[in-house]
Amino acid sequence: MSSANTTTILKQIDSFPPLPATVNRVMEITGNPESSANELMQAILPDLAMCASILKTANSAFFGRPRSVCSIQEAIVVLGFQEIRNIVLTQAMFNSFQKFRNTNKKNIDALWQHSLTCGLAARIIASHNRQNRHPPSQLYIAGLIHDIGKLIMLSALPNSYNQVFELAEKLRYSFFPEEEETFGISHDTAGMRLLNRWLFPDQFCFSAGYHHCPDHAPEGATFPLIIQMADILSHILQTGESLDGKELLEMIHDFTPAITQLWVHYDLNWQAEDIDIWLSELRASLEDESVFSLFNA
Repeated sequence: MSSANTTTILKQIDSFPPLPATVNRVMEITGNPESSANELMQAILPDLAMCASILKTANSAFFGRPRSVCSIQEAIVVLGFQEIRNIVLTQAMFNSFQKFRNTNKKNIDALWQHSLTCGLAARIIASHNRQNRHPPSQLYIAGLIHDIGKLIMLSALPNSYNQVFELAEKLRYSFFPEEEETFGISHDTAGMRLLNRWLFPDQFCFSAGYHHCPDHAPEGATFPLIIQMADILSHILQTGESLDGKELLEMIHDFTPAITQLWVHYDLNWQAEDIDIWLSELRASLEDESVFSLFNA
């Protein structure tokens, strides 16, 4: 373990730019059931760049609206509070990634694409939840930010962490135990620490902190289980592997039996047929390249 590396990473977390005031205000308003559409509109309007992003996304093929959305007021009415929040937070996260892109374009782009794919996968899984216990819009955010710790470590230790990141990508393997040994902290812990600093709700913090080990999460924290599955589905499609639901389910049973016991504990009851449906819908989403270009400008 390198105490110097740990200190560098912790300092990076503490100095990481806070979310813009617009984002914090939008999250506050959309999280309050008593808030009005006018409050949300007034929070967004002063941020011209965010207004442009919302209108661009609302009029994209991703939403497939039959007519153009011409104002923020109309976008709020048409898309709803949760989708507006998702757009605002996605743009803010993209901007955070871009701050480090000039010195590490390849890895930052790969991390962004995986993060967005994981968010889409998590939303798909949640949308098929039979008990409707997990709001798809919230799971999208949890998936989007689950690997924010990797961005911290790439920015804090660009040379040494790049090597670990690229090896993990090449082998399709998570190196978070090796991260702790080499750097004194894993991306999971780093991400959870940052989200706690940003005052994110517990489920989002737990998604970042326990998506590789949901069995270590506090009792009742189901988001990490869903994000773990979304993470696996994302890697399967992004690497071109041909696993189907039955094969993936067998692999999970063989290598992480404790996780499948948690599925039973939380009454998730996922089956091979469910996984095949998720993979099919995620594959269809990824075929629309506009998903990844929405936040490029």
